[in-house]
Amino acid sequence: MNPITRRVRGNRRGDQDATGLAGLVADPGAEPADASITDRLQQLRRLGTEQLRVAAELESAARAQRLAVQELHHGIDALLSDWERQAAPASTPGGLALVPRPPGAQAVGLGPVPPAHRPAVPEAEVAACVLGPMDLTVAGQRVLRWNSLKARTVFQYLVLQMGRPVRREVLMELMWPDHTLASARNNLNAALYSLRSTLAQHGRDDQYILYQDGCYLPNPELTWWIDRTEFLAAVQHAESARREGDSRRAIHVYLQAVRLYRGPLFEDDGDSDWYLPEQRRLTDLYLQALEGLTEMHIDLGDLGAAVQFGQLALSADQCYEAVHRLLMRCYALQHQQQLVSRQYQLCCAALRDELGVSPGADTVQLFRSLTAAAGDEQPAIPFSRAGRRS
Repeated sequence: MNPITRRVRGNRRGDQDATGLAGLVADPGAEPADASITDRLQQLRRLGTEQLRVAAELESAARAQRLAVQELHHGIDALLSDWERQAAPASTPGGLALVPRPPGAQAVGLGPVPPAHRPAVPEAEVAACVLGPMDLTVAGQRVLRWNSLKARTVFQYLVLQMGRPVRREVLMELMWPDHTLASARNNLNAALYSLRSTLAQHGRDDQYILYQDGCYLPNPELTWWIDRTEFLAAVQHAESARREGDSRRAIHVYLQAVRLYRGPLFEDDGDSDWYLPEQRRLTDLYLQALEGLTEMHIDLGDLGAAVQFGQLALSADQCYEAVHRLLMRCYALQHQQQLVSRQYQLCCAALRDELGVSPGADTVQLFRSLTAAAGDEQPAIPFSRAGRRS
């Protein structure tokens, strides 16, 4: 469990006591059952002071954690840049590209990885990075402020439907489901006006959003670059190359996909939920890409790179059992039995704390087989199996 979370939970009892004592302040005439008003108010004052101290500690810990994950992000970004740059020219006699092993294949701590830097994008009239916090550039100028959140939502929906016109009624139902037809139409018109104004003031006088036959769509005559579109194409290309046995090409294109994924879809939009199924799908594809990179580097014998990609996957989803198993295999191949056991314990702890379940049969069996070969004791299984990512 996160130490900040533990600290907060540990102070819930104090919060409840403070709430009860605060009633004395609101009602000075109330007679306490077990102490004088003065004593209780002094206790309240002490509790208030303690809560302020705890709040300061939590704020300090949060700052430290943000700095730590920022450092982790910079390191991962540098590694990915180096791997992508060297993957294409470096090849084995058999024609397979080997990603150079990064120094120090040490396991990183579990936890979310912050969004990566905005990727370099080719010249385009409109460039939208939607994986992670949305980053929009129009005619070379970044959009730093939206006059209307509804205008931004309309843009987000149209971008996800790129190439498919969206009926006006769909947008009205999406954003104003409880409004009358006339009210929803007026609100949509206002949002579209704000959206067009935002895009036009950063770009040229072109019509960026068209209205045709009762539908809205991004102007197909302009050049659009969407990171989600590029990400999906890269994943599809990598999977095709892998099915064909072209590991060199699969690794290279998977790396492109990983670099494009800065974080969950529309990560900075906390006011909507319509995109959550697509967000989950894209996150799954990202994790599958990292799993594929981990597995292919094990097959190629580059265990250091395999560990790094596996740990990157777990930093996004610490309950991803398939990657825990791959890392256990990596450490066993390196004759690091202590790390095999440690990885298994990390897997157990993540599943227990996040989902309240135990590892699946495949994970347990792998651990037993790896540790039995080294003469280790068999693990105890304290939890029953339940549904989870495998």
